[in-house]
Amino acid sequence: MTLREKQGFTNRITSGNATGIIAVLFDIYSCYTDDARIALKKGRDEESIKSYTEALRNASKVLRHLKNSLDFKYDISNDLFSLYDYCERSLAKAMYSMDVTDIDNTITVMDEIGKSFRQIAADDHSPSIMKHAEKVSSGYTYGRTGMMDMVCMDKNRGLFV
Repeated sequence: MTLREKQGFTNRITSGNATGIIAVLFDIYSCYTDDARIALKKGRDEESIKSYTEALRNASKVLRHLKNSLDFKYDISNDLFSLYDYCERSLAKAMYSMDVTDIDNTITVMDEIGKSFRQIAADDHSPSIMKHAEKVSSGYTYGRTGMMDMVCMDKNRGLFV
């Protein structure tokens, strides 16, 4: 995961409500599994294998977080727990077998669940969980050598349209 992706996920999490944060976790999971697939395509040298296992470990951490965030007073939580557990076991198998098929199986499951959470998050208009987080504005400006990406934390700067 690149630094820019991490910053984007961080901004989405700090400004998101509870459902939105869960939807972000599915995007983070997807990013880590993509990193694992890319590392495996690079080869089986020591550095690629290290990147591969690190990406799968991080994806497993996301799954554990999703499992821990389930509220078992709802019946669907048991089904989601089973699916997350299946994905976690498949990632463990993929780590040792170095087979992309196991990763692909988890991606199929997680994409379907993630699609549902993204739809729910789009309809959820509850306030952000982090009340005192800074508001971040991002845009483009012209520099000496061309266009530059600009992030502004202060709400009193810049032109807002």
